[in-house]
Amino acid sequence: MTPEVPSAAVHHQASEDQQSYRWPVVSKSQAGILISVIAGVAACTCIALQAPGQVSMDTSVQLYEASIGQSISYNPPFMSALMRWLGGGSVATSLLVLINAVLLYGSFALTAVSVGNMGQDQGRDHLPYWRIILAIVIVLNPIIFLYAGIVWKDVLFASLLTSGCALTLAASTGGIYKRYACALGAIAVLAAGMITRQQGIFMVPCILLAVIVALWPSHSRNQKFYVIAGVIAAFLVSVTVLQKRVDAAIKPPVKVATSVGFRNLMIFDLAGMVSDSDRQASDYAFPITPEQLTAIRQIYTPERVDTLDRTPFTQAWVGRLPNSELSDAWWAMLKQNPGAYAEHRLSAFGKLIGLYGLEGTLPIHIGVEGNPSYLKQVGIGEGRDQRSQLIYDIAVQYFTWPIYRHFFWLGALVLAVVIGVYARLPRRLLLISALIAAATALMYASYLPTAIAADFRYLFGAIPLVMMLFMVLLMGGRITYWKR
Repeated sequence: MTPEVPSAAVHHQASEDQQSYRWPVVSKSQAGILISVIAGVAACTCIALQAPGQVSMDTSVQLYEASIGQSISYNPPFMSALMRWLGGGSVATSLLVLINAVLLYGSFALTAVSVGNMGQDQGRDHLPYWRIILAIVIVLNPIIFLYAGIVWKDVLFASLLTSGCALTLAASTGGIYKRYACALGAIAVLAAGMITRQQGIFMVPCILLAVIVALWPSHSRNQKFYVIAGVIAAFLVSVTVLQKRVDAAIKPPVKVATSVGFRNLMIFDLAGMVSDSDRQASDYAFPITPEQLTAIRQIYTPERVDTLDRTPFTQAWVGRLPNSELSDAWWAMLKQNPGAYAEHRLSAFGKLIGLYGLEGTLPIHIGVEGNPSYLKQVGIGEGRDQRSQLIYDIAVQYFTWPIYRHFFWLGALVLAVVIGVYARLPRRLLLISALIAAATALMYASYLPTAIAADFRYLFGAIPLVMMLFMVLLMGGRITYWKR
């Protein structure tokens, strides 16, 4: 628990802080209210303009799965189950836009209020206006506005993890009942995030550690044990209950999704190695004909694995191999061509983070597109309307901005970590922020060996987490003061 600060000391510190700024100041409570209002207006505007949501091919498949109660794709089934629970069709997509907008913008508001409350607990209740202005600029990031209305599991995953982090921050301050309620809320959304997207497997445990830090007692060893055991138990129960509900709503596919994912990854790597190597066809550890080698080198691109399907030579070379033989071929080629593998992986990752521009990254999706029969089954018509065209027109204005490049957000993450070292954050807040940063870094790192496409949405989940870290620094950091 945070030790209480005598009221006289708080008043003295607040007065001292207010006098020490060259810039005009505002109280943290007022700043939290202002940021919350702006976030609320942004969320309402997003819902009004984007509902019932932008639907892509992947969305149409998951809508169909929700309709028939059967998984026919290799996506984690949680989002399909969620749309089934929400009523399916355009009702489900509309409610998902609502959920994404409320969770994302609500998380920024909750972060501002929670970190502001921690500052008040520490006896520092004022901030210069320039920090509030920067915090508002962060909240109004157009990428969040544009993506909150797209019905993708990538966006839902980002919403769940961001809200889990915000609730974790809220659990670190206030009364005991409020703190435990926020912690339980964080555990619930993190459990959902865990089964929404594969990256949840390693990101969620980091944030779960942050929940433990938020509730960490100051003295009692028994209480520390109870906090650790309670958080882990609550999380395991939440995941188990959710997974059983999902399994009851959506029957699993015939094939295992992870095996298909690994096959695509290994085929992409094999194509990349032969494309980035100068060897002749007869020199490779795994046999390839000159015709196959020429065709694959012509069609391969680090943008995505899908291009390899455009030539029958890929299928003839490795497409029919059983998983075990494909794995052996991948390993033999990797040992023989480590440099070509590294070049291929760096090229694929560089394309994903925007080092080579936006071409091939699918930076925005608007309207309703997908499998016509699936959309007809769920009662949704294809096409675009005036509102979706407006969303596209807004997006185009930002295509050349750094915010539309993931390397910008990766650099911002590094900058946030560096600033955080010197920001003199309260210890509990510092540890929570460090764990959120670690989870975000793991998301970026996971794509270095696994990227098979350069779609902008794949790393969207990192953006609101980086934004949240800067919100923490602006609302709670104390690096230096502008003195008269």
